[in-house]
Amino acid sequence: MQLSWQQAIGLEETHLSEFNDGLGGQVLVHSAIVDDLQKLIDATRAAGLTIAIVSGFRSFERQLSIWNDKWQGYRPVYSRHGRPLNITNMSEIEKYKAIALWSALPGMSRHHWGTDLDIFLAEPIKQGYQVELTLAEFAKNGPCEKLAEWLSQRLQSLGFFRPYSEYLGGVSQEPWHISHQSVSSKISQSFDFKACANYISASEIQAAKFITSQLNHYRKNYFENISTC
Repeated sequence: MQLSWQQAIGLEETHLSEFNDGLGGQVLVHSAIVDDLQKLIDATRAAGLTIAIVSGFRSFERQLSIWNDKWQGYRPVYSRHGRPLNITNMSEIEKYKAIALWSALPGMSRHHWGTDLDIFLAEPIKQGYQVELTLAEFAKNGPCEKLAEWLSQRLQSLGFFRPYSEYLGGVSQEPWHISHQSVSSKISQSFDFKACANYISASEIQAAKFITSQLNHYRKNYFENISTC
């Protein structure tokens, strides 16, 4: 399914459906992935693992808020290895690269499509665990160690992949981030970068002139720079 540029950058939600998040709530996902996502949920449950979807669709405005809050120092910014960074005296280019390690520019987040999800094990959350989405949580002795192992063995056979399964010089490794392979690929291939760039430039993003000058860099080094299946 090809999305309009408004859908692809998180301005419209007509391509989305509600889906059980595994915690008693609902998240929005692309309508075309619902059946495959349910098969994934069923497969994990059969393996004794219950998935919670901690992030599904994210609107342009929500992503803009996250980016601007980090730019202004209202939210923490971390290094690739999870170390808190002091961005106060960083140059614009340093700040941009630090934030882009973990947060996408609004308009270019894969979460706008509804094909990409951040997942975690439901049981620790139900017991009061506060999810941070860190590498340690999916590493040995982390709460999602078994989930990480299962995803490595089974995820691709169910039609999903992890676009940030390894660090390639752009986005940090994110073992919790899964994407529907065929649907996200079609959206990526038809993505209207010109319309996206124009909208970002006219938005209320912090340091708009500088960010606009970096959009081609972001496209090459972050948006298109992903792990393959």
